[in-house]
Amino acid sequence: MSELWFTADLHLGHANIIPYCKRPFLSTREKELAKEDPRGNWKVSNETVERHDNALIETINERVGEQDTLWILGDFCLGPHEKAAAYRERIACRNVNFVRGNHDLPSYDDLFIRVMDQGMIKHAKQKIWLNHYPMRSWDKAFHGAWHLYGHVHGRLMQEDTENPRLLARDVGVDATNYLPLSFAELADYMAPREDAFWEWREALDR
Repeated sequence: MSELWFTADLHLGHANIIPYCKRPFLSTREKELAKEDPRGNWKVSNETVERHDNALIETINERVGEQDTLWILGDFCLGPHEKAAAYRERIACRNVNFVRGNHDLPSYDDLFIRVMDQGMIKHAKQKIWLNHYPMRSWDKAFHGAWHLYGHVHGRLMQEDTENPRLLARDVGVDATNYLPLSFAELADYMAPREDAFWEWREALDR
C-alpha cells in the first residue's frame, strides 16, 4: 500500500545553506572556518555540496517508495531548470508534488505532478493545509485541519512545542533530522495535540 510523505527546504546545490543552518556535512577544515568566521569569505567546497545533496536524496529514496506520494514544500534546489531536473531524476518516487518556495524558479513546475503556492489536501479523512511559509491561522484551522510548512529551518519548533494544541508542524529537513515524514508519523505527532485542541474547542462551546 502506498504511503504519503512530506519534506521541505532541501536546498539541493545550495552551498551557503550548509553552514547557515549548521547542516552536518562540512569538512573538518570548513567546520574550523565556520567556527572562526561564520560569515567570512571562505567558500563551501563542491565536494561538501555533493555530500550534502547525496545524503538528502539517498535518505528520501531509502524511506519513500517509487509508488508512494511525496510532497516537497518548497526550496527544492538552487539553480536553473536543467539542474533541478537532474535532481528530480535522482528521486526514485514517481509521484512528487510541489509547493513553491521563495528560492524556486517557475520553470521547476513541469518537474512535478501537482504544483501550487498553497492549498488544502485530504488524506485518510484528514485535511492538511500546505504552505512553504508558517501560518498561525489557516483554512479550516478551527475545524481541526493540520498545517505543514517549511521555510524557517526549525526556528519555530520550540514555539510550536509550547503551544500543545497547535496542529502545525515544520516538515523542513532542519526540523526532522533530515528525514521526510510520513503521514503516519505526523498523525502520531498530532494525536496528543488533537486531544488538546478538541478539549479547547469543546470548552468554547459550553
